[in-house]
Amino acid sequence: MHFFFISGRRIGGLFALAALATLMPVTAQAAVPMYTLTILGTLGGLQDFGYGVNSSGQVTGYSSTSSGDRAFLTAPGGGALTDLGNFGGAYSYGHGVSTRGQVAGEAYFAGDSESHAFLSGSDGGVLKDLGTFGGHVSEGHGINDSGQVTGFAADQDANSYAFLSDANGGTLHNLGTLGGTTSIGYGVNTSGQVTGDATLAGDTITHAFLSGANGGPLKDLGTLGGNLSVGLGVNDGGQVAGYSYLTGKTYHAFVSGLVGGTLTDLGTLGGKNSKAHSLNNSGQVVGDANIVGGIDHAFLFSNGVMTDLNSLIAPDSAFTLRSAQSISSNGYITGYCLDTGSGQFAYLLTPNVLAVPEANSIASLGLLLTLGSLSIALRRRTRKV
Repeated sequence: MHFFFISGRRIGGLFALAALATLMPVTAQAAVPMYTLTILGTLGGLQDFGYGVNSSGQVTGYSSTSSGDRAFLTAPGGGALTDLGNFGGAYSYGHGVSTRGQVAGEAYFAGDSESHAFLSGSDGGVLKDLGTFGGHVSEGHGINDSGQVTGFAADQDANSYAFLSDANGGTLHNLGTLGGTTSIGYGVNTSGQVTGDATLAGDTITHAFLSGANGGPLKDLGTLGGNLSVGLGVNDGGQVAGYSYLTGKTYHAFVSGLVGGTLTDLGTLGGKNSKAHSLNNSGQVVGDANIVGGIDHAFLFSNGVMTDLNSLIAPDSAFTLRSAQSISSNGYITGYCLDTGSGQFAYLLTPNVLAVPEANSIASLGLLLTLGSLSIALRRRTRKV
């Protein structure tokens, strides 16, 4: 039997072949797209938009119809779209979706002059009106797996405030501001930490914030040098993703440290501006960024590198990914893309595990650890004989 040496250890021929087989795919699969692109279609109109995705690959967003825009939820894996309806008006929009398929969004009433935040039942069931703080408008944006929803709601004076609901769309709690009169919540994690933006005293400056658990006091996250920053997504470690103005009119995507720590500028894809919309518990961030020439392309920021998502799908695709709006815990991504004509479509990117370097590295490490254990066991058995 032939033997190979890996990191100073001798491994039998069969084991070595297995180990090398797992180490090779990173190179061998380099030409294989990292993601499979699924175009979600529409509810009969000419465009749709993907806003949220869960770990089953269910996507929510909105799709145009002959009578207005409608919130939708897909079947797992980006399957058929279901129209979630509204509160009697022509419009509704889905923004976030939990692992149970509960959707948070907004829906209009008859006459389309008033809209309220909603929470759907599981798998896109009946819409529950979450109400307001006494005004005519509210919107639901983020949702966690307890059914806590964040967004904003207006009071009787038409001032809008970020809220966090109780579990399953219960009572709305006003999260306040950073000293001004306006705030909005965009994302919420499993401990009820909310991120969004709020005005400072005087209402001329807006900063991203991170709340304490279950909507506790707001922490000002600052900016990248300008007068405005917005937090759009938060993971369970309290890392926030969003965007901030630099000096002047340029804005860049950022990700914060844990528990709303220092903001890191993620840069662009060669142009001037970028926005981060979502991140997962692995710290992978998605959003959109200018390429050279100023057009937006969807990006993935992972392991310290911003990559154009169009370079990670099949090179002969007829679609250009323009924005990535959400990434799930296991790497599903949704947003919107354009075809070679004028169509705008929601999409789902499904990770091709064999083509993802991180996955191959983990598999390789696991196999080598297993081989090490087997080798030790064999040596022990040999000594006993």
